[in-house]
Amino acid sequence: MTIPENDVIKFLANIESGTVRLEPQHEPQSVYAGNVSYKASNGWEIVIFDDANEWDYIDFIRTSDGREIDFDELELMPQVNNYEPSDEVAWSCYGMPGYCRFRCTNCGKEIKFPDDKIFLCLKCKKEEPK
Repeated sequence: MTIPENDVIKFLANIESGTVRLEPQHEPQSVYAGNVSYKASNGWEIVIFDDANEWDYIDFIRTSDGREIDFDELELMPQVNNYEPSDEVAWSCYGMPGYCRFRCTNCGKEIKFPDDKIFLCLKCKKEEPK
């Protein structure tokens, strides 16, 4: 059984508003280009394709009751297919800092080159407990 477009749009709006929070299954910036899976606070799951650290498209969604929808089905939904979060939402909700960018996961400051996939700026690295 699939998920109606209105339910998908409501889910995305709830993510943007903070009503639903996402927990990435791994650090999104460490993927750089590929799928990033998230568990949502409402029990849903969503997979976003991250292209060079930029939110690109929804690849898959599964509801808490087991309904699923994949990229091919989502592409047929006009509102979902045209959905793109703002840069701020992509960062604050999905942890994707933008095209070819990296940001400190602690303070959000842009960083040039992550050190061993540790996404902290120099200031936050110094403050991090050993």
